[in-house]
Amino acid sequence: MVVAKLLLLLAMLPSQHCSMTPPNARPPSSELRKQVGWELVIPWVAIALRAFLWSWTLLECIALFAATEYCPQGLSQSIVHHLVRSDDPQRTFTHISSLTPTFLAGSILSITGSLLRIHCYGTLGSMFTFELSIRKEHKLITSGVYAIVRHPSYTGGIGTGIGLLLCILSPSLLSVALSSLFPDPDFKTRMMNVLGCTCVSACVVLIAGLVHRMNNEDAMLEKNFGEEWKEWARRVPYRLVPWVY
Repeated sequence: MVVAKLLLLLAMLPSQHCSMTPPNARPPSSELRKQVGWELVIPWVAIALRAFLWSWTLLECIALFAATEYCPQGLSQSIVHHLVRSDDPQRTFTHISSLTPTFLAGSILSITGSLLRIHCYGTLGSMFTFELSIRKEHKLITSGVYAIVRHPSYTGGIGTGIGLLLCILSPSLLSVALSSLFPDPDFKTRMMNVLGCTCVSACVVLIAGLVHRMNNEDAMLEKNFGEEWKEWARRVPYRLVPWVY
């Protein structure tokens, strides 16, 4: 179980990193739609998410490696001592090393979402930018995954975010490290609830921002491609999930 969880973390890291990294350079100002509000902070949010992702994954992998038979006993004890703050470190260590259904579902959802988003990078090529833009010789792509939903990259991004959230909220080194700061059980429970609500709220805000951006993107494409876009929208009415939305 420990090795399986470690392998899932190592599979999540590169796929998530790529899905949060712009595949192309920022377009020239002549091709950019005027950016306002949420759109101005998207590049910084992506940078912050990548930094958090690398830090969290590295610490989780170190802790999980210490639970395997491949880690020397002395090193394992040292890692447990420095990373796991608990009255019973070994028991806690075993707990966070287990592969729970929540973590398994989250990791699969996150990897799948990341791969879908990366596939969209390749499908759109130079036309895929983190900034809303109409490139020179821009074409409306309506084949492949874009014949199923109109915004599959957003579907992948939302799946990646929800999957990562499930992994973080499952028993993990992060939850143990934070809970150790609050020795009082009742206060610790309240603080962990606050942490969970904060993570969920952040995820909801990000999803709402993506939906708002999706509306702006539809308006921009309709204005630029006119009847071609309208025909595509009639043929592919779903934005994110087939037969749902």
